[in-house]
Amino acid sequence: MGASASSSVTSKLTNDGENQRVKYASSTMQGYCPTMQDALAVELDLDALRNTSFFGVYDGDGGAEVAMYCAKRFHAMLCEDENYLNNLPNAITSVCSRLDDDLQRSNEWKESLYPRGNGECFQFLKTGVCANLWHSEELGFMLPQQAYRAPLYEGSTACVVIIRGNQITVGNVGDSRCVVSHNGQAIDLSIDHKPTVGSERERILRAGGRVLVKRIPVMGSDGRLMRGWGVSRVQGLLHVSRAIGYFELKKNQNIPASQQMVTCDPEFTIVDITADTEFLVIATDGIWGHMSSQDVVDFIRKELHSGEENLRAICEKLLDHCLTSRDNVTVILVRFKPGAAVIPILSDIDEEPVLSDVEEEPHEPQHNPGDGGGGQQDIGGESEELPLAHFPQE
Repeated sequence: MGASASSSVTSKLTNDGENQRVKYASSTMQGYCPTMQDALAVELDLDALRNTSFFGVYDGDGGAEVAMYCAKRFHAMLCEDENYLNNLPNAITSVCSRLDDDLQRSNEWKESLYPRGNGECFQFLKTGVCANLWHSEELGFMLPQQAYRAPLYEGSTACVVIIRGNQITVGNVGDSRCVVSHNGQAIDLSIDHKPTVGSERERILRAGGRVLVKRIPVMGSDGRLMRGWGVSRVQGLLHVSRAIGYFELKKNQNIPASQQMVTCDPEFTIVDITADTEFLVIATDGIWGHMSSQDVVDFIRKELHSGEENLRAICEKLLDHCLTSRDNVTVILVRFKPGAAVIPILSDIDEEPVLSDVEEEPHEPQHNPGDGGGGQQDIGGESEELPLAHFPQE
């Protein structure tokens, strides 16, 4: 049973671990959201060479299953890819495409999430999500067979971080975000894929879509009702412009997958680990919708400087701080150990340098805490959808 609109689920699933270069903790909480749709995955030593660590956060929309499948399969597919050792951006791009292919091909991906004869609740301990997934045969009857339909209105973000040698590679699809702290300065290692971002909006329009925003009644600070702007959405449906799944917005047969209204193509940032690199944070928008990147870095540094060395406790405090975001909240905190900057890259493999695929363009401002309600409390009610031309640009 999910949380009601007025109650919250504050129990958390928290894990931690470490290897020679990093310590990490992760925590996830349902919060005020009626269902839990976040997932995460951590592999400190992704392969036998023990020089690659993987961290991934996935925020489901329209259901939990696509996010769960990403958490289960992304890192495994990455290891299988031919470019895994010498071109991580190409490998990550390939995995995102393969995940979309799996979701469209058959129901096999979903069946892989269902327990068989193992009780009513299926929990990925490493992904931080628990869902009740019932088999029809366990309920004592068989549902009629139907032709498979890919998830039209369900999808997931994917923000993955690979630490290899002295480099951090971030691949991002959607609005989960990775931020690194360099001597207390928050540096975004991913860009939120929102339909109001100029290059994203242009692709949506070229694909025949529209970006719509609702005018909604909101409660002003003085207690009076006023008209405010809601969340900008692709075709009035999806608040992100890139996602795995959500095939209702990928139907244009005349253009490639990368040019659809919503695409699963990731963008990348690659940075070196230096002596100034303190920690990085990967989190879903339940965090970023409530706190800025710098706010999160300041929060964590304050805890660390107060003597709190337990990363699990810091993650859980951060989730509690964001409870009022009224969304699922999930975070991975990775702290670099002294000397992490000088750990050599794979010594026995000739690895070609890889350039970032992120386009050089003005950095659009990230969404601010409370965006979607103009910073006001949304009290519901009927609303009209307006073309983006009528909406103040971000």
